[in-house]
Amino acid sequence: MLYQIFLIGSLLFAFLLLFVVSSSLLGFMLTRVPFVPTRAADIEFIVKKLGITSKDIFYDLGSGNGKVCFIVNKLTGAKCVGFELTWWTYLWAKIKLKFKDQKSKLQFKNQNFFNHNWGEATIIYGYLYPMLMRQVQEKFIADCKPGSRAIIRDFPFPDLKPVEVFYLPQNHEIYVYKV
Repeated sequence: MLYQIFLIGSLLFAFLLLFVVSSSLLGFMLTRVPFVPTRAADIEFIVKKLGITSKDIFYDLGSGNGKVCFIVNKLTGAKCVGFELTWWTYLWAKIKLKFKDQKSKLQFKNQNFFNHNWGEATIIYGYLYPMLMRQVQEKFIADCKPGSRAIIRDFPFPDLKPVEVFYLPQNHEIYVYKV
């Protein structure tokens, strides 16, 4: 009996591991961006320094497990929408959402953020790789209303001058742009 439980548990763990690895690989192949979490202290710094409020609509491009959205919403009450293509991190965010009392102001979408209109957003957040930044810059300019801000971590827009730059510990930079 104990052997059967161990065998079933091992198989379930193997399937879970296979799902995580294959989902991560597929997500990386589609986006060329790996899952790299942002430190909670950095998110708190961004919220305080930029004055994000409950009136803002915050889009997280490549939201991973939803950490940024959960913290921004908890600290400010802002509506947050996370876009993520990697299945395991998207599902992890959805599972966490089931157990939070933040449901009404948080959404997670398993879709390419380039295929969604950003016109509703007042803040766009991205921790993406340089090869995507020209496209993100163009979409930010095309879709967002005047006064909207982009908060870009580490890899700046290639053609826009930021209105502010913050230097964080561990050699991270935050670039802030305005339409």
